[in-house]
Amino acid sequence: MGTSSAALERALAFVDERESDVHAFACLDRVGASAAAAAVDGSGDALPLRGYVLGVKDVFDTADLPTEYGCAVYAGHRPRADAAAVAQLRNAGAVCLGKTVTAELALFQPGPTRNPWRLTHTPGGSSSGSAAAVAAGMVDVAVGTQTAGSVIRPASFCGVWGFKPTYGRVSIAGLKIVSPSLDTVGWFAPSADGIDAVRVALTGEPARPEPVAPRIGLARTGAWESADPDCRAAVEDAAAHARAAGASVVELTLPAPIEQLIADQPVVQAYEAARSLAYERTWRAGDLSDNLRQILDWGAAIPTAQYLRVRAHTAQAGAWAEALFDDVDVVLTPAAIGEAPEGLASTGDPLFARLWTLLGLPAVSVPGLVGDTGLPIGVQLVARSGADGLLVAWAEWLGRLLA
Repeated sequence: MGTSSAALERALAFVDERESDVHAFACLDRVGASAAAAAVDGSGDALPLRGYVLGVKDVFDTADLPTEYGCAVYAGHRPRADAAAVAQLRNAGAVCLGKTVTAELALFQPGPTRNPWRLTHTPGGSSSGSAAAVAAGMVDVAVGTQTAGSVIRPASFCGVWGFKPTYGRVSIAGLKIVSPSLDTVGWFAPSADGIDAVRVALTGEPARPEPVAPRIGLARTGAWESADPDCRAAVEDAAAHARAAGASVVELTLPAPIEQLIADQPVVQAYEAARSLAYERTWRAGDLSDNLRQILDWGAAIPTAQYLRVRAHTAQAGAWAEALFDDVDVVLTPAAIGEAPEGLASTGDPLFARLWTLLGLPAVSVPGLVGDTGLPIGVQLVARSGADGLLVAWAEWLGRLLA
């Protein structure tokens, strides 16, 4: 990757050129980043992320930068320590340039970030700034979080790689928790190399193996007709490319217990969010957006018995999901319902990520295709629990075809 100072100089050139339009950052730290880059370059240690400039979603605590969670309640908040993932990445040599914009408390109320491909369109969310900063060249990698589709969807909208590891594989210590059974640290990069470098740094697992053709199960799911025609065409196109390159591609019909998880995931997210954010909902409600208050009020009204039934059903569906991967290596399915929608009032629909997030499976948005108006459309690959490195390798194989 070269020196950290050179990488930072390159990143700052893109910041100077594009940030006034894109608004990817909640806070920039040019001075701190310059000092950190010099320290990394002067270190004699073999640092695996030397030469990587990092963006950090503003729901991760940082000791040297404000952490406001995209929420007026926390204006000027200064934590005393880095979140675990931030500390690990810095220890590996990544230079943090700043905090990237998040939707309010990592839910659905957007911040000011615009899509670098077309400024009148959303970049997705809630990891809006992280995806946009990578797409605009302002950072080499950026961390985000996913509770429904907050990594996979913005990666698709912004035309970058987005990776959500197996649930629990990366520590969430120091993260503003929304839904403890769903919240997962994820990240963005312009290439599979960057995705895997961060994965290795955060998990200590081996680097991905050499890319090979996977056995692919094409899963349209019961939500298929909710996808835009160009999105459906993109998934079919990816399957055709893979088949032509020698991959096995079979039609995959998901069992009814798995399909049900698409509707179940919002129940878990809202129920847990209302309790995780009880202080904000009850004591600081006037500082929240109407959108967020409505979500939290709905979550607070969900009966515990209903929530527990969904959790029990999810556990049972996990066995069905594990069986899916006896005959295929990856599931191919949409990453989002189509191109990034016009306007900034919404971050888009996480429909096609919901069930995989609820199951805790690793997923990746693979870029390379475009929709009817020329905006990016990613496709999503999902693998069995724990197959994170293999998933990156299989995704890289497909990504080379789509590129």
